[in-house]
Amino acid sequence: MASWALILVPGYYRKPKNTLRDVLVANLTLSETMPMTETASDTDKATLTVTPSDTTGLPETLDVFEASWSDLIPTPAEERPIGRLFQGLSLLIYWLGYPRMWLAIFRYSFYIAVGYLASAAMLVLWLISLIAIVAQATGADTTTAVTSDGSDAMVWLGQHVQAAAAWLVAKLPPTWAATLTILIPLLPVMTVADLAAFTRAYLRDAAADGITGLRARLRMRVQTSLAKALAAGSYDRVIVVGHSFGSLIVTDLIAGWYRAVDLEKISVVTIGSPGAVLAFRSDWLDHEIAAAVERRPGHGWTDIHADRDLLSAGLVPIDSPAIEAGDVTRFVVDLPGSLMDRIDGTIHFTYFRDERVLRTILGQGAAPGAPALPHTVGKPALPAPAV
Repeated sequence: MASWALILVPGYYRKPKNTLRDVLVANLTLSETMPMTETASDTDKATLTVTPSDTTGLPETLDVFEASWSDLIPTPAEERPIGRLFQGLSLLIYWLGYPRMWLAIFRYSFYIAVGYLASAAMLVLWLISLIAIVAQATGADTTTAVTSDGSDAMVWLGQHVQAAAAWLVAKLPPTWAATLTILIPLLPVMTVADLAAFTRAYLRDAAADGITGLRARLRMRVQTSLAKALAAGSYDRVIVVGHSFGSLIVTDLIAGWYRAVDLEKISVVTIGSPGAVLAFRSDWLDHEIAAAVERRPGHGWTDIHADRDLLSAGLVPIDSPAIEAGDVTRFVVDLPGSLMDRIDGTIHFTYFRDERVLRTILGQGAAPGAPALPHTVGKPALPAPAV
């Protein structure tokens, strides 16, 4: 009996394990052109039984797994106001003070520029709110409020920063404070700040425990799921789907996968990826994306992107040599949604509702009767990179 496995790697998503898997499975069971039924589900996998169809080349069963990593997202630490202010300043400098990022956002589309500028504005609002909080602490005991070690240098710096914050807040018009009080609760300011901090930690491969890097820990989580599916020996094909930030983890994994023969059974689908933009901020990510797509998974690599998704520019840019070489098939989809859906990121989570996206994930072409996505015939998988 023919059977496929689908491993879903979610993005930055503070939800319980299998939340996104259940969304994907629910939409697959409602597919108009690929009839299938969910016949079993537990914490490990969901099994779909496929109804035979003249317009698809699907197996009899499809097992869907989720390689969840939400438990590796650090919980924001309880920091003193002055510590949060320093973090806010460093984030602002990291993301807005790097010229190549500005080049990247205006290179792709109007919507990417809008998304980046909106996120930058929310980071600025967050920083202003932190300045106000620090200013209110001017009369506090800064000897203990500045740092846990209470070093003389940090106490001196903290006192002067607090004094500067108090002076700045005193110069602001009173209406500004009232406006901030209304705006900040209405906007996903803290979500943007947390995501900016997490992405920076990933690109820097920060070690939260002081021992292992975040990049390696995320890659190993997905590697375990993929290795288990391949070792089962019962699957004719393994589909690896990376959504949003999960596409970066999948890319990092494929770039260094240790057995070229395994890649012959794999297809890779990246959806709503921010890779094309973030590659401008990280040299290692740029190199890993290039190395990964050159590995040529046996059943192809498809990059799905929506132009009006403010959080995605695709894994590779539209003018990437990998697309021209046939290493990646780029599929641009127009997802419906209001302006507010785009601004608050809702549209970023609607890919799995689109029939064309579902068909493309399973390699059935974007529409009934359309040819399946091209395989890399005559292009053998590259060997694992030398260590």
